[in-house]
Amino acid sequence: MVETYIGIGSNLGDRLDFCARALGLLGMLPQSRLVGYSSAYETEPVGDVGGPFLNLAVRVDSDLPAWRLLLILKETERGLGRDRSSGPRTMDLDLLFYGDQVIHDDGLVVPHPRLHDRRFVLAPLAELAPAFRHPVLGETVASLLAALNDPHTVRRLEKPVVPWTTGGACRP
Repeated sequence: MVETYIGIGSNLGDRLDFCARALGLLGMLPQSRLVGYSSAYETEPVGDVGGPFLNLAVRVDSDLPAWRLLLILKETERGLGRDRSSGPRTMDLDLLFYGDQVIHDDGLVVPHPRLHDRRFVLAPLAELAPAFRHPVLGETVASLLAALNDPHTVRRLEKPVVPWTTGGACRP
């Protein structure tokens, strides 16, 4: 199985509920196992995409090929009401890492090309996998976060996100 990391974000509607639904759906991925996830973080948006986001990071060990996993993530976004024609979104799912693989294919770039520049990605990812090493940059997630010069506000929520369909049974 490949150790994959997925970013979850929502800034439209009941953000906590959308994140819980996404977690539940990720827990039901075929040929995969939801290993763990970070706390939710309320984050200042980057760019003109509406109000604050809730973001978290998820580890899924999967036998799915990267392309198939990406297609399932995009279909999951659509199923949770994602409208790609507007900035605000009910759900945003990003494939951040696919093991130590580096993939540059039409429509699929892994590691995510901007994750090392974004506090809203690195803060939850560092909680979940601080020692995971970026396969291109060679740095750990924790060191990337420590060195980051990003002024955007990120605040860890006290209220946990519980996967909507699994009842939280997968939380380590």
